Amino acid sequence: MKITILVDNYATQLSSLSRRLLSEWGFAAYLHDYKILYDTGLTGMALLNNMRAFGIDPNEPEYLVISHRHIDHTGGVKALLNARSRPIKMIAHTNLFTKAYATGEGGKLEDISVDFTSDYLESKGVELILIKEPYKITDGVIVSGEIPRRWGPSHTGAVTDEVPDDMALYIKHPNGLIAVTGCGHSGVENIVEYGFQLTGLDRLYAIIGGLHFMGLGEDRIRQVTNYLVAKSPSVVVGTHCTGILGIAALYNAMPRAVRLGGVGSVIEL
Repeated sequence: MKITILVDNYATQLSSLSRRLLSEWGFAAYLHDYKILYDTGLTGMALLNNMRAFGIDPNEPEYLVISHRHIDHTGGVKALLNARSRPIKMIAHTNLFTKAYATGEGGKLEDISVDFTSDYLESKGVELILIKEPYKITDGVIVSGEIPRRWGPSHTGAVTDEVPDDMALYIKHPNGLIAVTGCGHSGVENIVEYGFQLTGLDRLYAIIGGLHFMGLGEDRIRQVTNYLVAKSPSVVVGTHCTGILGIAALYNAMPRAVRLGGVGSVIEL
């Protein structure tokens, strides 16, 4: 299977220059084999530009899965829908339209909620599926629903709530579990262990996406990297809010498994 990172904070590939790719704060990834777009980035500008660069028609995705309600993952929804001429199934947590805030400079609260309404989605022919429990898209592909915090702490960073709507995408692969995560607010241990529970797998093959190491102390980053080392994944791609130092920590711990993310990265599994 193939996953292309369409939105990320960083441009890490030289091909970004020749393809004229754009990066921005946020995340989006496309799972080609299942025609699933996972998140949409912050503005929609980078998403649509980079989709065009890879020859992905805005009408191609059949599913839009939203990892959580923050604007850097939902900000491209309107641009995507405005560029489409056919309906799409959109899967999100029941908290999708709940207000969300982050603590900005000087302790000021900043609104990071979605910028669309349910009426707007309906006007675009979206089949909106709001969930709390796991949702099976197809055999071997599951949207996590709400992830329990049984195995480790959350990674909430500067946001003002525990982000219960944080949802991962799980794929059952012959080599083990593939976990795709937008920001990883649920905490890495919880994301992986819940994936094992839902899929019945006991091996982590790949974890891809934001792990929200930004704002974590050295001890917590070491704890997470040690956990992942113990799971022996073949592929680790830290993006977005994993942060540069977080990506470096992962690479130092697992140099054979870690691959660079960034816009335009194509991950073959």
